[in-house]
Amino acid sequence: MSENTVKVNISFQSLLETVSSLKVVEKHQLLEYLEAELFSDDEDTEAEMSEIEAARQEYRAGEYITFARYVAQRENRST
Repeated sequence: MSENTVKVNISFQSLLETVSSLKVVEKHQLLEYLEAELFSDDEDTEAEMSEIEAARQEYRAGEYITFARYVAQRENRST
């Protein structure tokens, strides 16, 4: 069966603007797609993939701190 292909020439800036207009859920879907494209599952063990998924779930649940907050906490500990 022959495959129909379409090549689209879009500027990187237009791509960034389009991504910016996506809803958060759509951005997460895009991120998962890009991660799958960039990081082959063949390279990751099942345990590593489980850890990654656990971290994603924690992030979605809001269980994280920003880098700025982390730095502020470290500064408070040293004083």
